[in-house]
Amino acid sequence: MIFYSILFILSLGGAVTIIRRNRDEFENFDFAEFMEKLVTELSDLWHLRWRGILLGFTEKRLHNIRILALKTENKLFHAAKILRGIKDKNGNENNGNGKEH
Repeated sequence: MIFYSILFILSLGGAVTIIRRNRDEFENFDFAEFMEKLVTELSDLWHLRWRGILLGFTEKRLHNIRILALKTENKLFHAAKILRGIKDKNGNENNGNGKEH
């Protein structure tokens, strides 16, 4: 806890030093304008670069999930076919009526 307290105090001291050295710039700083510019830049970055990357990544993962689902479905159909074969085989041993004596 002492380490984090010292780190906090040093960070606070660094921030105060930066503000004192750039007093005019700090006083003229408009936070709303800064945020509008930041949002515009992030929006442009999202639409130009990250959106395509994220959509491509999502498409690959959905494709892999679809293949996995189809493989699972195929295995279930195969298991059902085997079970039907066992049921038909047992049914034939019971004289075809499905009831045991």
